[in-house]
Amino acid sequence: MKAELGKRLVADLLKWSPSTATREFPWLKTLVEYKYDHYQGYRPGSRFFVNFLAWLAQFKPHDRDVAYRFIKEHLIFLSQREINHLIGLTFPRLQRENRHAVGVELGMPLYSTWGNPQAERRVQELSIRTLYVGLSDGARTDILRRYNEGFISNEQIVAAPEISDGKWKKLCEKLALSLSANLQSEIHPTFERICLVDDFTASGTTLIRFEKGEWGGKIPTFIEDLKARLGGQVGNNVVIQIHHYIGTNKARETIQRALETYLLTFQTLKVVVTFSMIIDDRYVIDDMSPKDIVSLIREYYGSSCETNHTGKNIWFGYKQCGLPLVLEHNTPNNSIALLWAAGKLDENLHLMKPLFPRKQRHLDHGQSV
Repeated sequence: MKAELGKRLVADLLKWSPSTATREFPWLKTLVEYKYDHYQGYRPGSRFFVNFLAWLAQFKPHDRDVAYRFIKEHLIFLSQREINHLIGLTFPRLQRENRHAVGVELGMPLYSTWGNPQAERRVQELSIRTLYVGLSDGARTDILRRYNEGFISNEQIVAAPEISDGKWKKLCEKLALSLSANLQSEIHPTFERICLVDDFTASGTTLIRFEKGEWGGKIPTFIEDLKARLGGQVGNNVVIQIHHYIGTNKARETIQRALETYLLTFQTLKVVVTFSMIIDDRYVIDDMSPKDIVSLIREYYGSSCETNHTGKNIWFGYKQCGLPLVLEHNTPNNSIALLWAAGKLDENLHLMKPLFPRKQRHLDHGQSV
């Protein structure tokens, strides 16, 4: 669909006067060209205006202005360029943690580590002895490495948290070569820091949770597997840094609280949680948000989008995170369902059409792809 035709049809649906259309279209055109048209969940040949028109048309006429205002005033769309920028912020954030640890180790303030030969050598050693592990394909470890060429080698990156015995052996062989080449050191090649990286967390429960009397999630699973490596490929005092490019305060608090309890069973293990960006709470939509927006979200919610994984009543998204968030490659299920949900809305077979179709990671048993 041509952009000009799309804009005319949008103006007709919203019953805009010429002056209103003249005021609204410049920002819409900019956002569509710069961000929305590049959403990777659209089918070939389909772009924003096609989906926007179908999405707007499904609302009752008096609700369409509210739906439009929801997109204009609340939607957060992170483009690939912006996400890549957040990936670029990762290594400096991790290096600061390394430098702070060196300062504590050598008994000097952080600022004194710059220019101090002993501290600089130790910082370099810690950088070499750091292993980067992607928790999902969203970690984009290839981009992380390319953004930090000369600081992170390919032999320091693992794309998935399940690491075989053979892979551990190769990682340590490469580590020994790197220590010898860069520091002229023949010390035992063990990793002192492991950085688990991923793109986004909103609730924190995928990472760590206590259910039915046992710990679950990516962090406990990884640490349980790591136990067999302590004192061998991994140092006994290893530091695990969990870093997300994007997170929420809710996720940060959930992870920290759960870790405080979970780590009571470990004497030496230290876990650090960091983010490139935290989405501020003021952007979260809940029952205290503008009434017309909340009414729209609830009225046009169909339970057919619910799965065994998401649970019930997720009009504010999974775990009621209330995020008006879209990532260029996908829309999180923590986001407002009105943005991504598709399926039957009522008994009259009214089907909701998503504005940003979501690719599901989890399928219910028996659900077809």
